[in-house]
Amino acid sequence: MSKITQQQVIEGKDISNLSDSIRFAVEVHNKGDLETAEGLYRKILEVDPKNANVLHLLGFLAHQLGFGEEGLKLIEEAISYEPKIALFHSNLAKVCLGIRDNKRAEEAYRRSLELDSSDINIMNDLANLLREKEKGPGTGSLLEASELLGKVVSLEPDVPEFQVNFGNVLRDNLQLDESIVCYKKALKINPNFVGALRNIGIIHSLKKNNELAREYINKALKINPDDAPSLNNYGQILVSENQLDKGIEYFEKAINCDPHDSQLFFNKGRALMRRRRDEEALEAFQKSMELDNTKSEAFSYFATMLRMMEKVDESEKFIRASLDEFPDDLLLLTELAINLQFQFEFDESTKLSKKILKRAPYFCPAIIVLAIVLIHTGEEEEVLELYKKAFKYMPDEPAVSFNYALTMFCYGNLKEGWKHYRSRWKMDSFTSPVRSFPQKLWDGSSLKGKKIVLYGEQGLGDEYRHASLVPDMLKMGAEVHVECAPRLVDLFQRSFEEAKVVPFPYVEAELGEIEFDFQSPILDLGEFLRPTIDSFPSDPNYAFLKADPDRILFWKNRLDSLGKKPKIGLIWQSTKAVGGRGRWGATVEELAPILTIQGVDFVNLMYIECSEDRAKISELYGVNLHTWDDLDLKDDQDDLAALIKNLDLVISHPSAVAYTASALGVPTFNFMAIMTYFDLLGHPEAPGWAPSMRYFRKKIDEEWEPTFKIIAQEVRAKFAL
Repeated sequence: MSKITQQQVIEGKDISNLSDSIRFAVEVHNKGDLETAEGLYRKILEVDPKNANVLHLLGFLAHQLGFGEEGLKLIEEAISYEPKIALFHSNLAKVCLGIRDNKRAEEAYRRSLELDSSDINIMNDLANLLREKEKGPGTGSLLEASELLGKVVSLEPDVPEFQVNFGNVLRDNLQLDESIVCYKKALKINPNFVGALRNIGIIHSLKKNNELAREYINKALKINPDDAPSLNNYGQILVSENQLDKGIEYFEKAINCDPHDSQLFFNKGRALMRRRRDEEALEAFQKSMELDNTKSEAFSYFATMLRMMEKVDESEKFIRASLDEFPDDLLLLTELAINLQFQFEFDESTKLSKKILKRAPYFCPAIIVLAIVLIHTGEEEEVLELYKKAFKYMPDEPAVSFNYALTMFCYGNLKEGWKHYRSRWKMDSFTSPVRSFPQKLWDGSSLKGKKIVLYGEQGLGDEYRHASLVPDMLKMGAEVHVECAPRLVDLFQRSFEEAKVVPFPYVEAELGEIEFDFQSPILDLGEFLRPTIDSFPSDPNYAFLKADPDRILFWKNRLDSLGKKPKIGLIWQSTKAVGGRGRWGATVEELAPILTIQGVDFVNLMYIECSEDRAKISELYGVNLHTWDDLDLKDDQDDLAALIKNLDLVISHPSAVAYTASALGVPTFNFMAIMTYFDLLGHPEAPGWAPSMRYFRKKIDEEWEPTFKIIAQEVRAKFAL
């Protein structure tokens, strides 16, 4: 065989000695001259088109150049000629990862390990893939990843990357102390290993020791100020302290350093979600999905965000489309179960939750969904057993504590409910934006001579309902500032004359520019002011809101002009009429027993567009649903209150209007599509949050007719009709 030079091979003058030619080509490849290496591989294949090694090398090179599909075909061809070479399969896995085919990558890694069970690099790579496959402690993939990496570090204990990877898996499995041991081993090998430093910081953050967490992450950033994961981790610490806007800034710094990391956009999306910057959150999750469409978390959160924005149909369609790509994904399946529960599709939600738990018995999100549904369809003992299980496996998970709190309210255990209710602020999917007031949270101590800022939360109806706590605070001798929705300011200021009422957002207070002794979300006052059902005002005439006297007179004259019949305000639908089902409210046809009552005038209180329904009411029942176009029923809450104050009765589904009426002391009949609800506090006949309100409930699958017949009978009795 003639002796040839590398230059001759490169110039294509002599490739007769294939082994030397391949060796030269590999050397060029390893030096990073990919284009020259490609030319050499192709020249060799002209002579030996079935050379498996060269096909494999050319395939991997194509992957490096960004031609993943071509690389996949070349390596598959190589494997068809030489199916038992482990390296071919491991590199096939890498190419599959490059084109986001994780399922096939896993298969290729497993085949490679079958052929060479001692290859620790393949064990490591497969474990890292499995870690991303299925989230949640105790899942099969995570346990297998832990087993593989345990073997890797036992065989090769002096590679810091392996120790860090093992620590990451242990951390995901909530084995925090064991993970720190791994990270410290990595630092012993390499004291400047940034990944180990930042991950120790993460563990201390998880252990609620943010001072130590900052110390380690700052060490990592001192070594590499542009280390995107460390910037990301610092952002996560800030988020854990409810400094969400600062956390978002760090996520953005990390993104500037590494704009192709999908996790950075995902973490930013979660922080934006908690600040209820909804559109920005959707955009961040969208970007995360675009950068890596193999991770289901961003898909699940995107669907959750749509649901929180009350785009429930759109959310369900997105989940079902995503399940085509991730058919067995626990997060997406659970989000679908939540979506169904949210739409009162309890049977479907139950079946799906049980299906998930049959596969993953300790998957807490599914446990919670099932518990919520069983509040309505099951037994209390069964529900409490599910929460006991959830607390055992995820004792620090905010979603477990928050939903347990709501459940305790449903069962009338207010003490236990308030104990866990604060956890709502740690949830990604809570309905109100997380705030960063620097003042101390009120702890129930004396307020005499103190100054406190209170801020509303959740929806408009919640702000009305829970404003009943403000008079109690004023009686405690404090200077009280109340932040509320802008459309409530005039009404609240008139009602709480001794307080200072400001519109959301109260920036000066949140930035610490105004001195306060305490701050509190308004519902956290309940722990101290409403510890039992007996601590709520009970007088059915109790009213804590004061409508404008001049506007009360205006509406009195307008209503008197209709005649002397009793005036009944009516609202039957809302934005919660989701999924085309209208379960939260009722249809015009279902309202027949009420709308056929003779001897009353009905007044429209619907704050959503309802011209078609009004026309139908006139056509079906001959009822003129009195409506005034000069009143904005949604945004002019002050004038709406004056109108409601003149009504003899309000009939409504659970709505802001119903709680406005009760806050004004107006008798209210509230019809509910479910028997159990946390606002009832386990005592539907007790005054609770709304002393002037009576509840008329039915089971979710029952028709409205029997309930509405009872309401009609009560209306006739009330007005002697």
